[in-house]
Amino acid sequence: MDLTIKLYGSLKEKYRALASNGENNNTIKINGKKNHRVSDILDKLGISESEISHIFVNSRYSGIGKEIKDGDRIGIFPKNMAIMFAEIPKISAIYITVKLFATLRKYGPSRSVVDVPEGSTIKSIVKKYNIPKKEGKLITLINGQPCHENDCVLHDGDLVAIFPPIGGG
Repeated sequence: MDLTIKLYGSLKEKYRALASNGENNNTIKINGKKNHRVSDILDKLGISESEISHIFVNSRYSGIGKEIKDGDRIGIFPKNMAIMFAEIPKISAIYITVKLFATLRKYGPSRSVVDVPEGSTIKSIVKKYNIPKKEGKLITLINGQPCHENDCVLHDGDLVAIFPPIGGG
């Protein structure tokens, strides 16, 4: 799989050594069969999700769970460039319904339709609602099916239900 990755802003400076010619180029070429999602590329480059604001795959606003294919072009922008893209999420978003249950309702409405980039994950929804880790291991369902990992990828029209951990004894 051949991919072209372009890094911008502070990411360009930080990862300059990985660039094709090692000089002032912001392009990295990656070959390999293990790159299935944008998150795999970020892992391979050692870029933390907290360092980035926007990802584009073939000029389309995307999330870290976006599947990638041979020949794809990926643009990665740092947090300090986020304001440049303030309107983009509304242009190329998918729409999902989020339901928050029980004690989680303090983080948002019990039911809402939200727009997120294609390839978004449960983790990005938890982050969007600012649900802190202190809430514990959340129980999540996508269209009624359990999602045991925070990297489950969301699709247009999905219904995401998020529950606090269940205690008892």
